[in-house]
Amino acid sequence: MRKSRYTVHCEGQDGEHLLYNTAYGAFASMDETAFSQFETCEGPLANQMLEDGFLTELTPEEELAAQKAMFEAARDAGDEFFLVVAPTYACNLRCPYCYELGHNGIKGKMSMEVVDSTVRFVEGRFAERPFKRMSVQWYGGDPSLALDVVEAFSSKIIAWCDEHGVEYNAMMLSNCNVIDEAAVKMLVQARVTSVYMTIDGFEETHNARRVSAVGLNSYERNIEAAKLFAAYGIKAKAVMNVDKVNWPEFHSLRDMLREEVGIDLTCARLCDYGHFFDTRDFKKPAFDLFSHDEFSRLTHEEFASGGYDAEAIRDLLSPVPRFCNGQRHNYYIVDTLGDVYMCDGYIGEQDHVVFNVKDEPTDEQKRMVSHDPHDSEQCRACYLLPICQGNCDWERRATGMQCHPLLTTLPDYLRDYRACFGELSGSYTRLA
Repeated sequence: MRKSRYTVHCEGQDGEHLLYNTAYGAFASMDETAFSQFETCEGPLANQMLEDGFLTELTPEEELAAQKAMFEAARDAGDEFFLVVAPTYACNLRCPYCYELGHNGIKGKMSMEVVDSTVRFVEGRFAERPFKRMSVQWYGGDPSLALDVVEAFSSKIIAWCDEHGVEYNAMMLSNCNVIDEAAVKMLVQARVTSVYMTIDGFEETHNARRVSAVGLNSYERNIEAAKLFAAYGIKAKAVMNVDKVNWPEFHSLRDMLREEVGIDLTCARLCDYGHFFDTRDFKKPAFDLFSHDEFSRLTHEEFASGGYDAEAIRDLLSPVPRFCNGQRHNYYIVDTLGDVYMCDGYIGEQDHVVFNVKDEPTDEQKRMVSHDPHDSEQCRACYLLPICQGNCDWERRATGMQCHPLLTTLPDYLRDYRACFGELSGSYTRLA
């Protein structure tokens, strides 16, 4: 009997010890006597800790192999086909922090030849392994600048899905600056049910960061588009790329958008993905970036400010079989040229093209995934592997961040989790 490689310990209050197993989601509180039995893996409570998953009879290699088996099963699990389509690399904004500016060199929009080839590719994958649902994400550039392609592809693929009994849904990422009522009506026909936009602050702040190439009021256009989406039953959601300068606007902006416009606003850390901070217009004092640890702690403080919610914390800390759809075998990204990628972070980078939809891919190419955390020595050795499954490999490579935010804040969340249960009696109590 030994400690599980996925059991995490932290100190609670007044000498209390907290254990959490990231592979099973097991959580327990214990006093010093029980903790000493955990440390030695011996004593009257050891068998209970073994049953609860904090101790194990498996070797570290066997525990890792069990995680690998679950990850492999999750790659093939499910009966859904995922397709990300970038109909153009063009963008009508000139955001100072944009790391995709270089991709604007790929001109034009997706041809009908590529549209038809993409449809045939989907048909071919279905013939090899039928699926019941298909999800499309419109991406770019900005797909709103190629709505004719969106309409053409959607009409073809929806007709095919209906004919074959495949449930179809779509979403779009867009800056929404050219969205009008006609565009929204077309998106309804294209079965786009949600649109994600970026709102980086109130009007003055947003417009200084999300800069229109033709002088439009980008903030105003977002608000108008969101209202149109709501009127036609499309859910609008927004993210705010935050740093130390615009963060003070987040809470009031979130409340206003929810109450007056019906938009749910979340936040994400503004990063120097292009490695050009402190040049051009992307520099202080207009921008001041959070470090990875600073934002991890800020996120925890934001979470804790809403009160201790055991269910929300349990969801946050629960083990997952994979991190992203890019770790599925049935996930493909097709760009303007018909080039296929496994990770949208690398779209437009020729070194990461797997094949082109106009060509017949090999079986190996069709089964590639964005990343496998078990190929990383750092991930294999990490106790967070069952929770993060490697997190975002592209973001870690692009920013040099030290992996999952919970590496910084897990003890804080565990103490929050413990606070949800009140007074306890006994030497050892499993709480979840």
